[in-house]
Amino acid sequence: MMRRFHGFVLVAAVLLAAGGLPAQTLQLADGKVLLAKVEDADGDGLRVRRLDNGGTLDLRWEHLSAASATAIKRQFDLVGDGNDEILVRADEIEFLVDGGRQTWIGKVVDRTNEHIVLQQKGAQFRIPRGELRAVRQVEVPALQVYTKDEFYTLRLAEMQPGTSADRHVLLAEDLVKVRDYDHAADHLQKARELGNSANPQHLEQMAQRLARYKEAAKERELLDQIEAARSRGQLADFEKGLKLIAQFEAQFPQSKLRVDFEQAKKRFTDARTRHLCQQVAEQWRRSIQVLADKKAAESAVGIDAVRDYAENKMTDDIVARTAQQLRLDPAEVRQLWTERARYPIGKRAEQFAYGIGSWILGEERILKGTRQGDAKAQQEPPRDTGNTRQVEQLARALREALERRRNQIQGQGGGGAREPMEPDAWWRQASRPERTSWLRAYYAESGGQLVVTYQSVTPCISCYGEGTTPETDGQGRLVRNKCFLCQGTKWLRSFKAY
Repeated sequence: MMRRFHGFVLVAAVLLAAGGLPAQTLQLADGKVLLAKVEDADGDGLRVRRLDNGGTLDLRWEHLSAASATAIKRQFDLVGDGNDEILVRADEIEFLVDGGRQTWIGKVVDRTNEHIVLQQKGAQFRIPRGELRAVRQVEVPALQVYTKDEFYTLRLAEMQPGTSADRHVLLAEDLVKVRDYDHAADHLQKARELGNSANPQHLEQMAQRLARYKEAAKERELLDQIEAARSRGQLADFEKGLKLIAQFEAQFPQSKLRVDFEQAKKRFTDARTRHLCQQVAEQWRRSIQVLADKKAAESAVGIDAVRDYAENKMTDDIVARTAQQLRLDPAEVRQLWTERARYPIGKRAEQFAYGIGSWILGEERILKGTRQGDAKAQQEPPRDTGNTRQVEQLARALREALERRRNQIQGQGGGGAREPMEPDAWWRQASRPERTSWLRAYYAESGGQLVVTYQSVTPCISCYGEGTTPETDGQGRLVRNKCFLCQGTKWLRSFKAY
């Protein structure tokens, strides 16, 4: 069995490489291994595409082992680099307090039958085992677990620099990263006294860097807060980070840490743009549905007014709603929306369908961009991209609409030639979900904001793509009348867009 598994992984890796997708071996928190491609990651978690079946998974960071989570966070620049923070292995304890879940991070220093003892920055906390829900290993910034003195004692015992000047320099570098400047200065001085460094130039560069940091301790503290806001990666953190950046620029215009600040500012800006681009994309898509449904509920509005709204006003309403939801300036919302294609979530296509109202577009527009509309175009059949539920809902709505139209015609006497239906008449008699779906699709194609990625048509479910249906006239003769559902256009239009 093990031999077979290794063979599968090897073949899968080759296939993935051939497709140009870099594979990663992800270790889950329970020890299992998953071969997948990481498509995106943010402060909440990550999205991966599985190699075994091509499906996608949305995972939270706690679903991965600490080492795997840290490696991916570094890949997506979600933690500071090696120059600005020290990560340590710690214990994350999840437990209940008055029925609510709480999470603490520290080091488990004792276990009894009744309690787990967690130490955090010199203080110990006793957590009843009966309230315990989970204990996980995580990697976190050192000062989230230890005081500076505790970290110094541990690192000194680990490194044991002795008479090696270079070991003293390495220890000083780690101490600088946790802002323990006094102990760092002691070890750099010791390295100078020993005089056996293999890289004296690096020793002097480290000493100059330390002097610069000590002179600018307040600036360094503010930079740490900016980095922390970036690493946490939530909307409130990015709002706080913007204020901290403005504070730094106002208070320290001539800072000696200007280079460090510009680097921290760029990392923050990139992370904020990534997060907000995806948030704007999600909110924009939700707003299309919400506003389309709201307009569909207005009984006095006709089809011409609906089309005018989709083409001219709906985008402004979407921008205003998204800006309010994310507490952003409308101009920035528009800019972030234009950049959404840089990220997988922003470029994720959704299904849109006009349903039985497709005929309002006219046959030429229904067939635009489809295989049926251009016999010379060669187009792959659509792939299932997780919209099965939407397709099922659409099919159910079409069946209900067909039955409703049949009943309506029978109530009018049925049979014989009928006057063609006007678009306004269809809009008035259509159900609210039908109107919502139609407006949502019309905005996606005519609002000038979405990119259509795939277009298709399906035969009318009443005439099966014939355009006419057989019926009996008043004399009992069999005649073919224009299909009452598609109004002779034969097809129902749908498409994918992002």
